[in-house]
Amino acid sequence: MIRIGKPAPEVEGDAWVRGAHGPRRLNLSEYRGKWVVLFFYPRDFTFICPTEIASFGALQREFEREGAVIIGASTDSFYSHKAWFESHHQLLEVEYPVLADTSHQVSRDFGVLLEGGAAIRGTFIIDPEGIVRHITLNELDVGRNVNETLRVLQALRTGELCPVGWQPGQSTLTSYDEWLAKALPRLSRKVLAETTQKLQTVKYAAGDMVFNEGDSPDSFYILVSGEAEVFRRLPGGEEKTLTILEPGDYFGEIGLLTEARRTAAVRAKSSLELLALDWDGFRKVVESSEESGADFAEIVRQRLARG
Repeated sequence: MIRIGKPAPEVEGDAWVRGAHGPRRLNLSEYRGKWVVLFFYPRDFTFICPTEIASFGALQREFEREGAVIIGASTDSFYSHKAWFESHHQLLEVEYPVLADTSHQVSRDFGVLLEGGAAIRGTFIIDPEGIVRHITLNELDVGRNVNETLRVLQALRTGELCPVGWQPGQSTLTSYDEWLAKALPRLSRKVLAETTQKLQTVKYAAGDMVFNEGDSPDSFYILVSGEAEVFRRLPGGEEKTLTILEPGDYFGEIGLLTEARRTAAVRAKSSLELLALDWDGFRKVVESSEESGADFAEIVRQRLARG
C-alpha cells in the first residue's frame, strides 16, 4: 500500500509525448534527482479532465522552476492519448508526458484504480530520492486545484515547518539555535530545528572539569559563553595546554565519532555556559546528510593529525 514517507512504486510503461513519432518508454527511475508530480485522471475524451490537464500545462514552467517534472496518467491507450491531446483545443499546449496505463498496473500500485477500469483523480508528489511526500485523492466529479499542488511542492522543498496557507516568501515556523547554526553551518534548517529541541544547557564554574582525559564520551558541546582549556597530563603529572576554547567553538565530537575514550581533558577557565547534545542526537546530525558526515570526518582527521 502506498504511503507518505515510503518509496513510490515502480512506474514503467508507454507514454504519449508531443512531437514523438510513437510511444515513448517511460520509467520513473529516470527522473531520480528531480521532484515528480504524478497525477492520474479518469479517462480521455471527458469533460472535467481537460481543465485539469490544461491547468498543469499552464503551470508547467512554474513546476520546472521548482526542479519538478509533471507526468500525467490514465488507463487509456497511447493511441487514445494521441487522438485526444492532438485534437482537443484545451490540450494543444500540453508538453509533459502522459502515461498509457493500459495494463492498470501503475494505477493499481498507486491505489487509484476503480472497479470500472478508470483511475480516480489522484495526485502524488515524489521527492528526488523517490519517496512519496504528498497524496491527494478527488472524487470523479470534482477537479483538483493545481495551484495548491504547486504550493505544496514549494512548501516541501523548503524543508521547513510551513503553517496553514503558507506561500513562498512568507515566514515558516522553523526556529533553531543560532549557536548551533554558526557551529554547523552546512546543516539544513530542518535538521537545525530538530536538533535544537534536543540541546541541553549546562553551566560550569571557573576551575570545574567538563570531562577528563580517558572519560567515556557521552556528549557533543558548543561553547556559548566563557573560556575553556583543553589540556593533557604528561607522564610526570604536568599539564600541557592544547588550545583555549572561546564562544562559538565546539568540542567532544572525536570521542563520539571514534567511539574511543576522551583524548584530552576540558576545564572551565571562567564561568562556562555550554550547549550539550547527547550521543543519539549527535549521531542523527552526522547521518543527516553526506555533507555533514564528510565535514565531521575531515575535522577528526585534522585534529588527530595535530595530535
